Amino acid sequence: MRDGQWSLPFRASLSEPATASIPEETEWYLVFEAANSSVTIFPAKSGGITSTFQHQSFNDSGPADIPWRAGNPCLHRQAAAFGRVSWNGQPEAIEEKIVWYVERLLLWIDAAAVNELVVPGEPFELPSGPGQASFPVIGFVGTEDDLSFWPLHMGKWGWADLAKIPRAVETYAVKVFRDRSLNEIFPVTWGSFVSSAESTATALWIALDRLPVRAPWELPRTWAALSKCLADAGVDLPSILEHAGADRRRADRNSSVLTLLLGFSVSGILGEAPKRFHWIALSGLELCGRETRKDGFRPLESARQLIDRARAKSGATLNWLRSVNWEPDELRTRSGTGDRLPHRSVLLIGAGSLGSAVAENLVRMGVADMGILDPDRLDVGNLTRHALGIDAVGHNKANALASALNMIMPDATVIGLPSSFPPSEISVADRIRSFDVIVDCTGADAVLDSMAEFDWGGEKVFVSLAMTWRAEGLLVYTASETAFPTIDAKESFLEFDIPPTDLEDARMEGIGCWHPVFPATAADVRLWSAIGSKAVLRAIESPGRRREYFRQSPLGTVEKVDD
Repeated sequence: MRDGQWSLPFRASLSEPATASIPEETEWYLVFEAANSSVTIFPAKSGGITSTFQHQSFNDSGPADIPWRAGNPCLHRQAAAFGRVSWNGQPEAIEEKIVWYVERLLLWIDAAAVNELVVPGEPFELPSGPGQASFPVIGFVGTEDDLSFWPLHMGKWGWADLAKIPRAVETYAVKVFRDRSLNEIFPVTWGSFVSSAESTATALWIALDRLPVRAPWELPRTWAALSKCLADAGVDLPSILEHAGADRRRADRNSSVLTLLLGFSVSGILGEAPKRFHWIALSGLELCGRETRKDGFRPLESARQLIDRARAKSGATLNWLRSVNWEPDELRTRSGTGDRLPHRSVLLIGAGSLGSAVAENLVRMGVADMGILDPDRLDVGNLTRHALGIDAVGHNKANALASALNMIMPDATVIGLPSSFPPSEISVADRIRSFDVIVDCTGADAVLDSMAEFDWGGEKVFVSLAMTWRAEGLLVYTASETAFPTIDAKESFLEFDIPPTDLEDARMEGIGCWHPVFPATAADVRLWSAIGSKAVLRAIESPGRRREYFRQSPLGTVEKVDD
């Protein structure tokens, strides 16, 4: 065996009647990795199962130098994904761990034999396919609204533009869907950064009425197998490739290797109605070019059509790609907010250290439509606490921060407004009136006064965030009104027992500097940006007047101080 790895072959017997995919007895290998004390069970190449089921990796033959296949069943508890032994309920001792995994395998094969690996009410799981890896990856946007469009195009096909995400590695986005005549029929809504990316590749799409899956639960392994799956759904893949190749040659498009997108309706939960239109993808779809020649065929258009048609029934192995729905709520599943956060546009006044960190948090948590207002330029001294880096030094903070935020999430549409508040330009004033939520991170009373006097054109959700001296605390004030209630806000802050500013403890920046700098570490700013971001979300979800004072101890713990 390999260094640090040993294996244990064993035979497992069904407690249920045997099936064509799982015989009464099957051979397996339990593989132990000493480096991380992990246990994985694989089907043996000789006497093991060859099909792929739900809750199983794609079961191909694997490397030639090992005696087991690649299709390990998923035998962990769900919480094991988080890496905490105390969460996953698995024993730690190797002898107990081996018994635990073998017992779970026996349950798994019995469930597979009676088709009960998944039951209604469980999350839907896409099947595995050959060649899939984490990258390349293709992102698309699939929402419930798509179900009013794509079901009308079942069995049809067309073209799609793919853009490579600049500076990302092997990451692509579907920018637009077109019909056979290259007319745009379904644009995809992206944020500023992805929208500006140039389309660099072409895909062929086919809309299906079902997931193209082979029993028990795997994506087709060859073009011939895929053609059969599609034929069962009433789709003639050979004819599509024949006509697609001819269309491209007539349009003088000679790039011969394409991506194939297959779309279908899915539900997130088994047994429920469809909620999304999902796309799966495979690479290496090769169509004849205008100059393609092949032995045994005359260099005629009719011959190239025959060649394209024949590709759909070849035994060549398919190379499935990972495709991901980058719909905003799906993107932020890990953030914990998901579709709980109402969609609101946010104007952030003040792109300093606190404002930049709050803006970053909000974009990651689901506020994709944002404006940043700040007239200042970033200086090197700002880098100790700011979210931006040295490449932004000398640039306007609002513009630089907006550019950085747009590169964070594919749906982010953030604009920079390099102006003071209140703005002197009528166009800027009109633009900021369009935002739903106004977040002040300047810490300046003059800005609060101006927010009270500005004509916002209607009711807004206001949030004011200000760190106290040495970042000892954070003051939060929220309101939902047609003008910011500055008198109430300032009086509310005065009612808290806030430590006074001690300029004797202040530091000067540079030689001959006549004014002190605000003392706070990057950790302080990140701490209060987290508290402040949560305050913004609370104000969005539950508007109204609210005043809060949070204080941190020397150890960094935070308490809410009652007024």
